[in-house]
Amino acid sequence: MQTGLAPVFNKNTEILILGSAPSVHSLEKQQYYGNQANRFWQIIFTALQIPDPKIYHKRLQVLLDHHIGLWDVYQSFERKGSMDHHFSNYKLNDFNQLLETAPIKTVIANGKTAYQEIINQQLFVEQNIYYCLSTSGANNSRADKRQKEWKQALDNSYTTFFGNDHWIKAAAFYLRYQVFVLEQQIKPYLEFDEQTNAFNNYFVTFKHKEALATIRYEAFDSKTISPDRFCVAKKARKQGIASKLLKTFETKAISQGYQFSLLTAEKQAVAFYQKNGYRIISQEFLEDGLPCVKMQKSLTI
Repeated sequence: MQTGLAPVFNKNTEILILGSAPSVHSLEKQQYYGNQANRFWQIIFTALQIPDPKIYHKRLQVLLDHHIGLWDVYQSFERKGSMDHHFSNYKLNDFNQLLETAPIKTVIANGKTAYQEIINQQLFVEQNIYYCLSTSGANNSRADKRQKEWKQALDNSYTTFFGNDHWIKAAAFYLRYQVFVLEQQIKPYLEFDEQTNAFNNYFVTFKHKEALATIRYEAFDSKTISPDRFCVAKKARKQGIASKLLKTFETKAISQGYQFSLLTAEKQAVAFYQKNGYRIISQEFLEDGLPCVKMQKSLTI
């Protein structure tokens, strides 16, 4: 059994960057992100737009000066190598004391494993949660996309809410009216169907107070969830917001036991969904006057 590193934070820490567990090299050095292939420090200082002091204790002090802390999800663990999917046994850290001491407002998950544990274990329920591509060497081929995600998360510009509170639904309906009714010319009575009056939950992503993207969270059957009425404001497209919201949707569905995601995709959106792991399972058909296909993704792979 290996033991992780102590947390780095103080009473002013507002942003917590949370990985899964230290790599072998990090444990040997007793330093966060000590593996040279891991681009964490380069990514962080580039995003903060300040020089990297290179010396470990000075790096930590810069993070603390910017109200940023570090920790990992796992307190102790067994793992073959440094890959996240090689964990065979682990114990979660207890975050209660940290939350009692520091005014944490935002948690940035460094990679899929940390993010899934946050969602599945319902950690940090009062904080804004961001998922970013892991800074490990495995993602160095996607450096530009990764840098953009981390810059966005550290800027703390985007927040995603989930539920059926009136204000969340109001934001979702506003976006749907803008995109589906005004932009795509779908008749309002078709867009706002009878299901809209049910107790559906919605995801809505905001930048400050402005709603930018939404998905209706709707069960198709006991094993299948549908990301329905998915739309993104015109000015917010091609910025990675849609893919990130869809990933958040799928992670929530997985935590609730769903095995498949099934959707109706407009023809113009097929490439986007294929990029995110969906496959076409039907012939083309018309819905609300637009050419569409059914697409599905397994959530258990």
